[in-house]
Amino acid sequence: MNLLNKIVIGLTLVLFTLSLTSISRADGHSDRLDKIESQVQDALIKMKGMEKKTKDMPNMKVGPGLKIKSGKNQVKLGGRIHFDVGMHDPDAAVACEQADTSGGSCFVDGTNFRRLRLAMSGKYASMYYYKVSVDWGASAKQGVVNSTDNDAANDMASVDEAFLGYKLGKNTTLSIGKQKIPLSFDESTSSNDMPFIERSTAVDALTDHTLGPKRMSAQLRNWDKKIGYLVETAVHGAGDTFTTESAHEQVGYTGRAVYAPILQKNHVLHLGYWHDITEIDQRGTISTTTGDATVEWDYRIGLNVSDEKGVDADFKSTRGLTDMQHYGAEIAYLNGPFWTTGEWLWGQINRDILGSDDTNTNTSYEANAGYVEAGFTINGQRRYTIKKGGWKRPKVKNPVEKGGNGVMEVGVRHTRISLNGMADKETGSMNAKGSQFSTDLMFNWQLNNNNLIKVNYIMADLNCQSVSNITGQGCGTTVNGVVNPADGETRVNALGIRSVSYTHLTLPTKA
Repeated sequence: MNLLNKIVIGLTLVLFTLSLTSISRADGHSDRLDKIESQVQDALIKMKGMEKKTKDMPNMKVGPGLKIKSGKNQVKLGGRIHFDVGMHDPDAAVACEQADTSGGSCFVDGTNFRRLRLAMSGKYASMYYYKVSVDWGASAKQGVVNSTDNDAANDMASVDEAFLGYKLGKNTTLSIGKQKIPLSFDESTSSNDMPFIERSTAVDALTDHTLGPKRMSAQLRNWDKKIGYLVETAVHGAGDTFTTESAHEQVGYTGRAVYAPILQKNHVLHLGYWHDITEIDQRGTISTTTGDATVEWDYRIGLNVSDEKGVDADFKSTRGLTDMQHYGAEIAYLNGPFWTTGEWLWGQINRDILGSDDTNTNTSYEANAGYVEAGFTINGQRRYTIKKGGWKRPKVKNPVEKGGNGVMEVGVRHTRISLNGMADKETGSMNAKGSQFSTDLMFNWQLNNNNLIKVNYIMADLNCQSVSNITGQGCGTTVNGVVNPADGETRVNALGIRSVSYTHLTLPTKA
């Protein structure tokens, strides 16, 4: 009960007491007693009305951001800013002076906004939820093809997510729109919460261009904290991968199952598996040599400031693609401040042989990749969410601005990916598109619940096919006196620093 209510009640009781006293002195004045009773009833009715209005008023909470709710409805305004600084120290074989003479191929140093997002989300009548986010960062420009105006991509923004969801039950949801499809532990962890600056190259190389990770889709999800399981299914398109002007937009089917036999606040064991089957339908005489009508297995060594890709298999000029499959196994473990994660992924792209005019007789392309990582949290611990089947960042109990030390993390990750084993199932010949083995060292300092600084040191070893992908210098050849070793590895060291900021503002709405 608020102060205003207490004052009204107190005054009412005083008035009532005085009136009773007066009545006792004035014997026979029953009409006055009736009048006072009526006044008391009117006061109580007004108090109930004030309490109802108080409950309907927006509730403001100041914390990480500003949160205001009105009844069962709310609108959240927020966003994230990820600012990167990256520096490279490559061996001579992939140094700028040995690369493309036009200056377009080398590991450059630089800065960028990896993510610059503005988002609006909320709920309506406790059953509906929604989200719309727009990105102006580098992640919005990946995969942009514009041969006539290279500066055009620098000015563009993209819709990162836009979906509407419906709660079918307490832990069951149905959502439709552009959203992240259910695959991989790494992808299921938010970019605000993932331990390293970038997700593992093993995950990004096999999923980023082929599967999303965000696609137009319809998704059904169910989870249970007590039993410790999560089941996700999705039917998705891929308009961001294939242009519907040159080929039919394919349909994909994804399923992910997660089970946590140990699910406690400080102790978690996560087991997961996901599988995706996607139709491509790029057959016959359909041109796949232009624009974004492409399937790719490729990614950077671990930083986004340079676009050089050691592993690079581009299938946009390959006719007759019919379908592809991707699947992966996950394991994660948390015990107090210690945590570890591991994943192994497989991919297969199938095609038809089109006839004697098609010199490429490969009927399928196969690849696999994996990573393992481990870390230790100081002054806190990582959190796990069964609702998404991924990590959440630690909570900061002693922020720096209040004289605390925040939360710190140290960790290491090893990634292996090879595109050199894409065998022709009929002839046995191999398509070598590069391999990469890398070790990443990580240090995170979370200043408070809204700001984080990440530092990664990357040591990537590239085989000669990977060097050739970057420079065009074949295995065993010499350019400017530098040999691309056919039987050795070329090292690229890199240092990345990221500043992460995120917040939200929640506004009231009326039904």
